[in-house]
Amino acid sequence: MKFWKILILNLFISVTYGQNSQPKKFVFKKSIVSSENGISNLKSKTDSLINTNYKPNGNDSLINIKLKEIQMNEFLTQTPETQIYIEIQNNYIWRHTEQKNKMIGDYLMIEKNSGILNFYNKSKSVNYKKYDLFAENYEYKIIKNRKDRKKIKGFDCYKLTLIKKDKESDLENTIYEMYVTEQIELPIHSVINLSKYFPNNFPMEIKIWEEKLSGIIEFYELIEIE
Repeated sequence: MKFWKILILNLFISVTYGQNSQPKKFVFKKSIVSSENGISNLKSKTDSLINTNYKPNGNDSLINIKLKEIQMNEFLTQTPETQIYIEIQNNYIWRHTEQKNKMIGDYLMIEKNSGILNFYNKSKSVNYKKYDLFAENYEYKIIKNRKDRKKIKGFDCYKLTLIKKDKESDLENTIYEMYVTEQIELPIHSVINLSKYFPNNFPMEIKIWEEKLSGIIEFYELIEIE
């Protein structure tokens, strides 16, 4: 009888630990998925997109002049795949991007609950800039579809769609279509810069597109977790 009590106790401890343990590292593959219709739409909107960003008298006029010279359809539809690395350290989320095993840009350190982005150099020794994700008061429409579910890396996920309202953009609203899990206690802005706090809805798969440019999709796919 004592043997069975010990066995049941050990089983209970192992199950409880498995439920409470949280992954600490994630890798997402980011790519641009485009359709023929999307490329055609992009070509028709290229001039207006450039003109929207071009400010000849602005401080960044040289950058905007270069922007006019870019073939935007090639830039968006031939963008190489990148990997987004996320590592959790207590209440801080470290994020960086790599392409072909080489780091692009610097580190972001995200404060889990506040939405403050801290920009660090590659050695993580200098915090040279801060940005408040939630400073912009964007309006979101939230659509939860708990009947549309899938398993991703062993985690139960449901479909969450966010529509960020934008009346000023030529491309109108931004659509975020995601499969999120509530089994991982991290917010959406752990992975993408979202200007609203959605706690404990960690995205395992993300598609982002503009309402008037639905054929060009920014796609994030979770490829590693530990």
